[in-house]
Amino acid sequence: MSGRVQWANFSYRERLMAASERVPESYEKIVIVGVGLIGGSLAMAFRQANYAGKLVGVSSEGAIEEALRLGIVDEGFPYDRLHDAVDGADLVVLGSPIAVIIEQLKTLGGFGAHLKRGLVVTDVGSTKRSVLEAAEESLPDHVHFIGGHPLAGSEQRGVAAAEPFLFQNAFYVLTPGAKTPEEEVRRLGRLVELTGARVLVLGAEEHDRIAATISHVPQLLAVSLVLFLESLGSETEHGKHLAAGGFRDMTRIASSPYSVWRDIITTNRDIIDELLHKFLDHIRFTLDNLGDETLAKVFKSSAEIRGEIPRDTKGFLSRLWDVLVVVEDQPGVIVGVCAPLGEKGMNVQDIEVVKVREGDGGTLRLSFRTRDLAERAVAELVARGYTARLRE
Repeated sequence: MSGRVQWANFSYRERLMAASERVPESYEKIVIVGVGLIGGSLAMAFRQANYAGKLVGVSSEGAIEEALRLGIVDEGFPYDRLHDAVDGADLVVLGSPIAVIIEQLKTLGGFGAHLKRGLVVTDVGSTKRSVLEAAEESLPDHVHFIGGHPLAGSEQRGVAAAEPFLFQNAFYVLTPGAKTPEEEVRRLGRLVELTGARVLVLGAEEHDRIAATISHVPQLLAVSLVLFLESLGSETEHGKHLAAGGFRDMTRIASSPYSVWRDIITTNRDIIDELLHKFLDHIRFTLDNLGDETLAKVFKSSAEIRGEIPRDTKGFLSRLWDVLVVVEDQPGVIVGVCAPLGEKGMNVQDIEVVKVREGDGGTLRLSFRTRDLAERAVAELVARGYTARLRE
């Protein structure tokens, strides 16, 4: 077994670990359906890892043209030619939103014997139970399905935003179907590891419960917390101006569009509902103990648990790494800071004027997707004479 694959809490884990036969490392033909940020980045990551097979893209006309121009895929097809695209494919990756993935599984199932015997189909959806159910109902017996969820992303969208290092040090969850051969799980896991991701195998139910706890419920709480500002009434505007620091950090994800979350909430609603009710119990406990020393123990336990959360990996809620830069109050200062970073491929995900003294200067906060990028930015800025530091 590869040293990086973590076969956690899975029914045939022990047999997987004991297996010694060599599994083929790659697939001769990979078809990626939905060549956007994730699908395009997967293709680029495979190429970066010297994958020598054929990469085929299926997407909108514009996306395919861009993918071909960038050399992300070898051949491209529109969605209405999916039948032709998957001919002879060894692996099909469904990189669309969840509702579309479910429809595409039905379409693939309709191809029946046209699909190559032993074909592996996987997806990149954020919830897994509904997808696995659709796969089991739709795909023929000679096709294997393995659910997938790469815990990586970007505020940007589309194939133009794709990059080969998107999955570096990110967890990539695989959720095999009950009848999926062990060797196929191992085979796909090894391919995924070529992207720099850390593979974790979970059951679909387990995945969706974890995702709801540390991603879906926090998303809804962040949205509610931002809207809670309106409880200030006439002081709401002042509240917005003072809501930097912790409040802004806690609610960063509240800016996510509902279009991204609609399918996630719909397909995981039962678990989200259950966990929100459990969270209400925690809120009631806090209410009952306001001003009581019991909260001291709660704060201590919270700090200990949070301290055990890894800081150097990408998870369901990927953090941004902040760089604080001291600047002078003069025209063009923001461009002067950001332009050299952009020239060296360091993309700033978010920017904020933290504090400023008119005529004197202030501090800029630049946010980056990884610690490595943030540290490189600090080094570059310091070399250019700026006072900059990484905010831990």
